[in-house]
Amino acid sequence: MRKKTPLFSLAVVLYLLPSGFVPPAVSQTAFDAVTIERRADQWLKPYVAAGDFSGVVLIAQGDQLLVEKAYGKADFQHDVVNQVGTRFRIASLSKTFTAAAVELLVAQGKLSLKDHLSKYVTGIPNGDSITVEHLLLHESGVGELDDPDVYRQCLPNDELLRRLRKVRPMFAPGSDDHYSNEGYFLLAMVVEKVSEMSFETFMQKNVFDSLKLKNTGSTCLDPPSPNASGYVPGDKAASVVPLPFPEAAHVGSGSLYSNVGDLYMWLRAVDTNPNFTVDKLDYPYGWGRRNYSGRDLIEQSGMHEGSTSHMALYPKEHIYAVVLSNVQSGFFHRIPKDLESVLFGGEASRPPEIKAAVVSVATLQEYQGEYKAESIPTPQNLVVRDGKLSMHWGSYPFLRILTPTGKDEFFLRHEYAEVKFERDGKGGIATMMWQWPEGKPMMFTPIKPR
Repeated sequence: MRKKTPLFSLAVVLYLLPSGFVPPAVSQTAFDAVTIERRADQWLKPYVAAGDFSGVVLIAQGDQLLVEKAYGKADFQHDVVNQVGTRFRIASLSKTFTAAAVELLVAQGKLSLKDHLSKYVTGIPNGDSITVEHLLLHESGVGELDDPDVYRQCLPNDELLRRLRKVRPMFAPGSDDHYSNEGYFLLAMVVEKVSEMSFETFMQKNVFDSLKLKNTGSTCLDPPSPNASGYVPGDKAASVVPLPFPEAAHVGSGSLYSNVGDLYMWLRAVDTNPNFTVDKLDYPYGWGRRNYSGRDLIEQSGMHEGSTSHMALYPKEHIYAVVLSNVQSGFFHRIPKDLESVLFGGEASRPPEIKAAVVSVATLQEYQGEYKAESIPTPQNLVVRDGKLSMHWGSYPFLRILTPTGKDEFFLRHEYAEVKFERDGKGGIATMMWQWPEGKPMMFTPIKPR
């Protein structure tokens, strides 16, 4: 269980920041912009060449920009390059803003962290026991929405609530924790009830306008132009594939879009408020508290199909970093530690080298089917589409292409995972073994063996 911090935190950025406040000077050794940009290029350009990254990166220390640079293309089909002002879907980075909205209402005395969800949103299972703080800390146990149309359509908030009222809870509130998009959607509904305005209007008036974030807003689908279209890796190195449709986003959990400039201003506001000592908080709401190499930081990452986002704040060094990408690949999981290499020295990772093997469609069809692992409740489905073997989890409608690399061997560029099949004595598929970059191998077995 995470240690709770019953403090309003991000809200003071908006509510208590003195007019004309001048941020404190950076007391640490200043970073050299030329060195940081060189390291960033050495890190990112190989991933761009591999087709595993395309986006915009900003790194700053205090008010000094060290890197603000665009890589790759915003639209591969029409050869439109990314620019530093390009807007991206920021997915779960939205949660830092949602937490701020809640904490602002707490600071204004209109809401309490100990209030029960049922006071504002009725009919949710365990709503009389779920507190606002449970929702902020992902400890509510609220169930998950997994219908295919939830990912495809911009369903009204009332319809999402209707469905959530029918979903079985995952655990008793406060007894466990599980990352919850539905919990942050419910927080947005609490904000609407308390403020008597839509969540989008509340955020615009009280957050975006207050901080002059002119390139940040809420959208279910694509951001307004100039925006980046989303892509996923193809079956060959350096190839990318456009999405069949954009993934729908829900308010509170992942509906915001922004660009690196606005997110830099957001990080600076969080860091420089004299009443918000983020480095002393046990667990700031909406963020993750980390220490990879002896340096405290808070960070948040986000992922929508075809796009990823990451931002980090080192309070002691007053360092801010933003990485936005419109290609979703295994590169995403390497960002936090690679950023430390860029900032503080060391070896950043490099993209995996993949040599695709030629496999007939008939052979690929032998792997098709539904597979199950003991520790994962959702089944994995393998299908052959357009001559390629692809996978997806449960009812999630987006396919992820597996690259054949040898006999009964594949590589998933989405997650940099190696996949190996074992056959039985009759030549049928007996097991499927997955090995991600970190962790132990995981075995899947066919639900209906051939």
